[in-house]
Amino acid sequence: MIVHIVLPIDSTAIAQASVQPNSTIMNDHDLESKISQITNDYVSKRENVALTIGVIQQGHFYIKGFSKISDTNHAIPNAQTIYEIGSVTKVFTGTVLAKLVNDGTVALDDPIRLYLPAAIVNQLSPSVQSITLRQLATHTSGLPRLPDSFLINIKDPTNPYVDYTAPEMYAALPDLTLLSEPGQRYEYSNFGMGLLGHLLSLKTSQSYEELVKEIICQPLGMTDTTIHLTLDQQQRLTLGHSPDGTLTSNWDFDVMAPAGAFRSTTEELLTFLQANLHESDTQMAAILARSQERYFEVSEALAIGLAWHIWTLRNGQVVHWHNGGTGGYVSFVGFDKVKQTGVVVLSNYGDALANDSSVDEMAVRILMELSSQ
Repeated sequence: MIVHIVLPIDSTAIAQASVQPNSTIMNDHDLESKISQITNDYVSKRENVALTIGVIQQGHFYIKGFSKISDTNHAIPNAQTIYEIGSVTKVFTGTVLAKLVNDGTVALDDPIRLYLPAAIVNQLSPSVQSITLRQLATHTSGLPRLPDSFLINIKDPTNPYVDYTAPEMYAALPDLTLLSEPGQRYEYSNFGMGLLGHLLSLKTSQSYEELVKEIICQPLGMTDTTIHLTLDQQQRLTLGHSPDGTLTSNWDFDVMAPAGAFRSTTEELLTFLQANLHESDTQMAAILARSQERYFEVSEALAIGLAWHIWTLRNGQVVHWHNGGTGGYVSFVGFDKVKQTGVVVLSNYGDALANDSSVDEMAVRILMELSSQ
């Protein structure tokens, strides 16, 4: 079974968008009406969906939930409802890298051979040894999305990453055939991002979750952004569904956690986006600014930051974004730094596995509405 954490959205939706400048801030009534129009079709087609939308517009926050938390809890999801966020986790991994680079702990162009155990390095081809941290963070390492050995040896298709450990990652590295020479081409890789986070853990002697919480969550007060849930958080976790509405298992991660393990809320992801929008003379601002830089130009319209995808629209507007999906959830976060707008969309339907870009399309439409004001 081939399981992808994230399917990047069709560039056409963003690249062809036209945004006209306007200095008026949308009032709550207009915003609620617009969001309801955009989400109505999605919600009406999914019986037990929990959908939460969060937006930032020039410092103003707005959060709205739709439908119900679960079939047994008919409360409307809210700012504190917890979802799996899948590959949105990757921007946390990129931010951790930015912090360690700013501290001088690592360098972007350090090759992975500096951080892997020597016994593993000796088994690797020169090309694999030369892959850099920058290339892992920008999906230009040449590593595949997932190694064949991962796909062949999935023990539980309903929870595919839970049994994949560091020894299995190490065993896969010598047998990999790179899709391109490192640094030459963008090839989205869950494996590469998992490897990146693992190397940063090795370097710092901290778990990946500890790194994210220390560097991002604690400074920003994001106490509900976590991999391992408390009892209270478990009670606020909406249940995931497959595309046909069937309840799914939650996904758990071992060594691949940096590719998609985190859970969070709309409120806290908005807090993270607001920090990315804010410019100040602080350590956090410097870290986030580094993560947002353009490190690889994929095309005239698309560049890659440290995990962020960066689209330049035809009118010059720049959007940083990432989406994600697990077996029962899909997510999107994005922001426009110039317009000071951002959007978070969280759903408990795993449409990412069915090549359904509905959540991405809703998010882009909302972001365009915000940026047109």
